[in-house]
Amino acid sequence: MQGCPLGINIPGFIRQLRENNVAGAYQTIKDKNPLPSICGRICSAPCEAACVLNDESSPIGIRALERFAADYGKSKVTRQQRKGKKIAIIGSGPAGLTAAYELAQKGYQVTIFEALDHPGGVLRYGIPEFRIPKKFLDQEINEIKMLGVEIQTNFYIGQTKTIQELKDEGFCAILLAMGAGIPKFMDLPGHSLGGVYYGEEFLMRVNLTKPGLFSRNTPNFPLGQKVAVIGSGNTALDCARTAVRFGCDVSLIFRRTEEDMRVRREEKEFAKQEGVKLEPLIRPIEIMADQDNFVGGLKCERMDFADDGVSEEWQLLPVPESDFIMEVDTVIIAIGHQPNSLLNKLMPDLILDDDGTIQIDEETYLTSIPDVFAAGNVVTNAGPVVSAIASGKAAAEKIYQALTT
Repeated sequence: MQGCPLGINIPGFIRQLRENNVAGAYQTIKDKNPLPSICGRICSAPCEAACVLNDESSPIGIRALERFAADYGKSKVTRQQRKGKKIAIIGSGPAGLTAAYELAQKGYQVTIFEALDHPGGVLRYGIPEFRIPKKFLDQEINEIKMLGVEIQTNFYIGQTKTIQELKDEGFCAILLAMGAGIPKFMDLPGHSLGGVYYGEEFLMRVNLTKPGLFSRNTPNFPLGQKVAVIGSGNTALDCARTAVRFGCDVSLIFRRTEEDMRVRREEKEFAKQEGVKLEPLIRPIEIMADQDNFVGGLKCERMDFADDGVSEEWQLLPVPESDFIMEVDTVIIAIGHQPNSLLNKLMPDLILDDDGTIQIDEETYLTSIPDVFAAGNVVTNAGPVVSAIASGKAAAEKIYQALTT
């Protein structure tokens, strides 16, 4: 339980599953986590890393048990109406949805404003269907809407309406929870060639593709047969596994060792089983162009541990004269993400940190704008979904305290 950012009674829900009380197990999770179907599929599961059985054999598969409880323990929810104070939440990702759930439970009238066509944020547009089936995401969102939460889509804060205009409409508190969905760019020669994508862009293109009877496995954007994905985190692995599903020959290249990849071990093994080739200790140098200014290859160099003459420990350094060219026709760069750089232009009074995240008072979650709070990856820059959920819960509690004192 101490390893879980949400403080879920893990022994309690496991015990209820053993006693065949699936609905009770689900409710035990739901008391702390409004998105159990999501966490049961993509949570980084710090609780498993903290499990005492790590010392003896292997930890309990807590994430899989949560997924089972969420899929089979749901009960019918009745629609409710709220008549309390009005609260606006900007963004419908994990932090925004969680805050809306918590505040609606406390009786507030909550409206979520989402920039895209459908709610869900990164859960809908930044994670592939095989990890989060849309029907389960929609179920979670519908349960939140049944609490009386209203969701308005195609609303871009600062352009559709300003913070002040929302205040003038009677919203007494505003929570910024827009996430960090902008890719980190890589200063790599050839990055502007045709056939080069960034991880978040690639996954959004795939998630926006509407599969038809004859086009289920055909992307509606240029995608070659030999794909190199640069990166070693979850987004890179998601891109690689997605490209494999389009029938591509996929290599995942990264400077680290395979043991240093920032992904769950079983998901790395799934990728290997699906056909993704892991290429550790390789650094890209240049994306080569063909005659049409599309990707014609990827020039790389090998890395290895060596003494740099300065540090006490060996460092990863390029191997002299180890350059080689990978035969690829598509490159996907997935080295991280960050908040939208337009935040400062759209909200000039908002103070940001050097990395583009919103600066908040850690005691109150307030930003530099009165009555405006912030939570999730727009504050932390990047992190696992469970941490964004925990941040949304904490922000909801801070808003409640501010409105009742």
